[in-house]
Parts: sequence; C-alpha cells; structure tokens
Amino acid sequence: MKLMLGSACVSVLLAIPLCAGTVEFSLKDAAGSSHTAVELGREKATVFIFVATDCPNSNSYAPVLARLYRQYSPRGIAFFNVYSDPAESMSSVRKHDADYAVPFRALLDPHQTLARETGARSTPEVVILGPEGQELYRGRVDNRFVAPGQTRYQPTENDLQEALDAILDGKPTPHPVTRSIGCAIPGIN
Repeated sequence: MKLMLGSACVSVLLAIPLCAGTVEFSLKDAAGSSHTAVELGREKATVFIFVATDCPNSNSYAPVLARLYRQYSPRGIAFFNVYSDPAESMSSVRKHDADYAVPFRALLDPHQTLARETGARSTPEVVILGPEGQELYRGRVDNRFVAPGQTRYQPTENDLQEALDAILDGKPTPHPVTRSIGCAIPGIN
C-alpha cells in the first residue's frame, strides 16, 4: 500500500529535508513481529521516536515518553521507538527497553528505511504520521536541550505534547518542524 505525504520536498532548518512522497516500510519489532505502513491507517496518528541504546539524550526521555504513551494511546495514538543504528540487535533493543521500562513497541530499522523516508537525522527525534501517511510533526520532544552540552532544568515548550493535542483537536500542529538536538543516527547525513 502506498501512502502519500504530498508531492514536494523542501529544506527546513539546517538543510534538513522535509520530504513529501510515499512512505513505505516493513520493519520487525524487538519480538520479531513485522509492522508495515498499512498500520498507519488504523490510528489517528502514529508517533515514531528515533532512539539509540547509547544516546544519553534519548535515554533521558524514557519517562516522559512513557507518560505520553499512557496519556495518548487510549485516544488512538500509536507509539514506536525506532532503532536505526545498524549495529543494534533485537536482544540489545529488548534489554534497553526493559532497562528503561519502555511500555510500547520498538522497531528495528537496520537499513535505515524509515529514518530516510521520514528525514530523521538524530536521536531523539520524533516523527508523527497521520492515518494516510502524511507527516504531521517532526522534531524534538521538548526544548530541554538548548544546544549540544546545554540543557534547561525544565523544558519551557512541550512540542510533542502540543502536536498531539492539536492532532486530536483536528487542528494543524503549532510548529510542524522543530530542531532536534541529540546523537546522530550513524550513516545518515
């Protein structure tokens, strides 16, 4: 099944592509089950959080993302961690998600198919796709990380939560693209 995001590709924020086109993927989760783009149509939106087992920035968000999952999954929002480092294995991902008490599924993206299709470049980076595959949001969880090595004690903007609230209210996301600060996804420029 082909899901259309649109018909153009533009550059936004530091030459990060905001691409529109067809999003197609077939990825296994850490338990070995396959997931495809067809599943997008079953939810109001799907949140893909690009993470890495060894990224302190993405690891620090585990409690926040678990809370958001518990808050929004009963309302028709699906959540997936996405591991796009080819060096990650099912066992390392399972251990990582158990260590950080991640309550939602983890997808392994060893060929970086989903990362490339969505334009994800770093961890943590969030991409929200709508039921027809349209990109609704891409960027940070919140503004806790100001610059590499510089953090706020508390975030002052909760971009992911604001995007999810807008989506559920049938409104456009307030900031469809924000800058994510974290660890680079290996092999993605």
